[in-house]
Amino acid sequence: MASGGEYWRAAVSMARALLKISRQTVRAAASALLSIFFIGTGAAQNAAPISRSAAIASNNEAARLSIQGREAEAEKLYLAALGDGYDDDVARAKIANNLGWLYQRQDRYREAERWFRCALQWRQKSLPAESLEVAYSFNNLAEIYRIEGRDWEARNLMETAVRNLQQSHTDAPGLLIVLSNFAMVLCRFKEFDDAEHLLRTALVSYQKLGKDPSREYAVTLNNLGQVLEGKNQLAAAVPPYQQAIGVLEQLGVSASIDLAGTLANAGELYRRLDRTEDARQAEERALGLLLPGGDLLLRAQILRTLGNIVAGAGNPSDSLPYFEQSLDLQEKTLGEEHPATASLLLDYSSATLRAGNKSLSRKLRQRAKELLERLNSRSPGPMTVSVRALRAAQ
Repeated sequence: MASGGEYWRAAVSMARALLKISRQTVRAAASALLSIFFIGTGAAQNAAPISRSAAIASNNEAARLSIQGREAEAEKLYLAALGDGYDDDVARAKIANNLGWLYQRQDRYREAERWFRCALQWRQKSLPAESLEVAYSFNNLAEIYRIEGRDWEARNLMETAVRNLQQSHTDAPGLLIVLSNFAMVLCRFKEFDDAEHLLRTALVSYQKLGKDPSREYAVTLNNLGQVLEGKNQLAAAVPPYQQAIGVLEQLGVSASIDLAGTLANAGELYRRLDRTEDARQAEERALGLLLPGGDLLLRAQILRTLGNIVAGAGNPSDSLPYFEQSLDLQEKTLGEEHPATASLLLDYSSATLRAGNKSLSRKLRQRAKELLERLNSRSPGPMTVSVRALRAAQ
């Protein structure tokens, strides 16, 4: 039987043809890296000096508290651990990375971006360029950029992470999830065939490892469902979502947020398939898995889908509170200049028109149009909604 390392290498070999980086893209990636390198990465402001051993102890205790859901206490310990008083950039980068993950879970993306960037610079300063930790830092920062709608930056960094892993770490435990993340970035550029190939390659590799299905395996299945939806292969997208849900249910409480996200995606798919009751049940179950006041972006996604379900069932007036709440959460978390906000405004506008409020509908549609024009004038490549699509919806 082949070894696990051989399976990793086989997966990378299959994907390599898709992942050749052009000279132009490499130059773009290099520019992105330079912009990161010169960002200041001083220790946490107002943090008292701390010894290296005390910093590591604080980091470990913060990680334990974070697992318990005591995130405010964990944040204080992470920030204290990043204080002055010791000279170990590798240890400091690990702490900054943990703090970035905490902020990402809290939908505090600007703060997460700051600390992921700090972790990357500290690692670049202290470790070889081809090190595994540097590659993972590229991936982490790229994921934040993807969430923020900064798709070109996400692609540049993710391609760099993949190239690093391909060349130096073909047996890295995180390689397959990085490939899965890269597939989702490719979707933002409508490169669905390449994204699907990457995901199916990763799934085969997970299966050949002979281990019980993991969270990473379920996330890859969920991503495959999204890719197939993007290709408008709606019926084919159902099984990956269902399989992912089954795996996440078996994993229990630790996978509840991933389960909520997959249920939310499946609910939107069911809505598109006119399986209204299945859609409603999936979205309501997803909403019930979220902690009060948390997971704002996922909550916004669920509320938007519920609004579309209610409007589609012939109750547009009842759908408006869902859209209003969704828009408020979306703008609170990612600001008013995000590509996803434009498509949300279009859904909201359509519902208000059907509810008989023509004035509000026009205002919402105008906001969407102006937002799209601003975003398209900056860089049309990363856009997921085009002015052409807006005109077609009029």
